[in-house]
Amino acid sequence: MLYAFILGRVYTLSLAELLETFANQGVEYKVISCAPEVVVLETPVELNVEKLQGSLGGVIKIIRLFDVFKKKGKEYPSQVLDNYFTFKRINSDYFSKYTGKKQFGVSIYSLDPAVKYREEGGRIAFQIKKILQEQAQSVRAVLPHFPANTLSSVLVSENQLLQKGAEIVIVAGTQRLFVGKTLSVQNYEDYGRRDYQRPARDEHAGMLPPKVAQAMINLAGNILPLEYVLDPFCGSGTILQEVMLKGLRAIGSDIDEHAIHNSEKNLEWFRNRYHVAPGRYKLFQVNAAEVSLHIPRFPIKAIVTEGTLGPVYGRVPKKSEINQNFKDLVKLYEQVFKEFKKILSPGLRVVISLPAYKHKNDEYDSLPNLDFITQNGYTVLDPIPQDLTAKYKFLKVTPRQSIIYDRKDQVVAREIFIIQNAKIKDQNF
Repeated sequence: MLYAFILGRVYTLSLAELLETFANQGVEYKVISCAPEVVVLETPVELNVEKLQGSLGGVIKIIRLFDVFKKKGKEYPSQVLDNYFTFKRINSDYFSKYTGKKQFGVSIYSLDPAVKYREEGGRIAFQIKKILQEQAQSVRAVLPHFPANTLSSVLVSENQLLQKGAEIVIVAGTQRLFVGKTLSVQNYEDYGRRDYQRPARDEHAGMLPPKVAQAMINLAGNILPLEYVLDPFCGSGTILQEVMLKGLRAIGSDIDEHAIHNSEKNLEWFRNRYHVAPGRYKLFQVNAAEVSLHIPRFPIKAIVTEGTLGPVYGRVPKKSEINQNFKDLVKLYEQVFKEFKKILSPGLRVVISLPAYKHKNDEYDSLPNLDFITQNGYTVLDPIPQDLTAKYKFLKVTPRQSIIYDRKDQVVAREIFIIQNAKIKDQNF
């Protein structure tokens, strides 16, 4: 079975989440090809696409690929597929069983970022529309907004393409061309609801997007339903709500009374809005460096958190300010990671976001060392298998095995680490 996954803006994080989710679910896969926007995978079994789409924060679309064609370097997709689409094939393999006026779109994803197939989607859409109209079938083609070659998840959803027809997708490389149809798209409205409709939002403190929170939870390993996940810097509760959405139990703590108050309001709103059973979360006001003394001994299966990022800036701070912030944060995290050892069993994971200050040349100032991780017996895990980062140089994994998540014009970026508590056999006793 061949599938294409359209990755989010921070594609390295999206791919890491996808591959870790497969590993957690025991799904075997083979990476056929990969580009910054799309990855093509082969699996021995059919995927539960609807369930998978809802669980992934970083995957925009999931596409089932039906056919693969050889392609010469300069051939256009419309030339390769000149005789491929027929009335029978379109209606039997691609279109949904909708009885009204059909609506469809065509998206072309390039496996070579340097190659842009401008207007090719329109040419293929015209071919398909002509074939259908010749058989007296009423049809409407939805085209990407120029200069894009692909339909956004918003356009696919607003035009109900998956219900009223299809989004036909071409993934084009230099030697191969894959063709298939979209099976699912990310529910952008629901992510917006989980972010912007919460009753307590503290924009001054910086807010982790629900998509990123969801990805971080998925990177925390195979956690079974109703098991406990701890966020010791819970803020307004974004990670905790995504923990509950995943069917897990959420334990949150924060030193700030206002943050605990906001989390309580947000989580009650979330629990009622998404019909989560009572008792799925508990909150404690406590310093993260003393959390083991103040929370009951829940069997914590993972720690997922956006750690303290330091002051909020509207400008790039001076080097002296950055150095002082890092000095304070390192001191805090030395205490915190010692505390985590009291909570987390050997072999379990901490997924944490730490601050990185972005400069105009897209370089970052990050915490100068990770001694508070290594000296406490933890191991930083590779977010993506090393053979893939060696093959696909565009994957942006830092030399210390982290992934940077940032937004345009954001001063303080997030450096995300997957950290494993050493297994007993690895510890020096």
